[in-house]
Amino acid sequence: MIDKSMTQQDWQQPSLEGLRALTVEAMPAVEVLLLDDLAAYLMGAGPLLPPYTIEHGSHVVSALLGAIVNSTVYVPDDAPAVTEEIALARGHVVQGAQQFAERGVDGLNQLASRLIPAALGELELHKGSPEQQTLSLFYYALIAVASGPMNLLDPDAADGVAHAFRAWDGVFGRGFMVPWRQAAGEE
Repeated sequence: MIDKSMTQQDWQQPSLEGLRALTVEAMPAVEVLLLDDLAAYLMGAGPLLPPYTIEHGSHVVSALLGAIVNSTVYVPDDAPAVTEEIALARGHVVQGAQQFAERGVDGLNQLASRLIPAALGELELHKGSPEQQTLSLFYYALIAVASGPMNLLDPDAADGVAHAFRAWDGVFGRGFMVPWRQAAGEE
């Protein structure tokens, strides 16, 4: 089952281990876990209302790192077909994750410092559309990792992240649900 028990004091070590151990094979789980968390956060109880604060941005960082950490314990029952674009993007995300992990806590801080302002900007830009916020935050979270500590991004990798979102959107559109949402819906 998914571990949501990381506290403020113990999030760094599991996050570093998750970044270090991330594999291309685990990327479908990262993507679906990240999407699930973001969608629940942004659309669950209605749209988040401005002003957007560092806590909102921190939630996005936590969603990303939680998805990476938990990708070792969850395999989606259904996943989109792997296209060349998606495979390229996943490879860049894995490489970037491992590069951030090599920098230790400084790498985590660098990743968070890059993602939080981007998340706040996207929340504000798309404040009337939780669906667009979900897309943008998914995109920027994975792009932040794929660009690595040097903040260098292959444009084809960026396109691949967008392909991955559209592919997952199609899977969810066919009725896919993560197991913990199925259980919640049956109550």
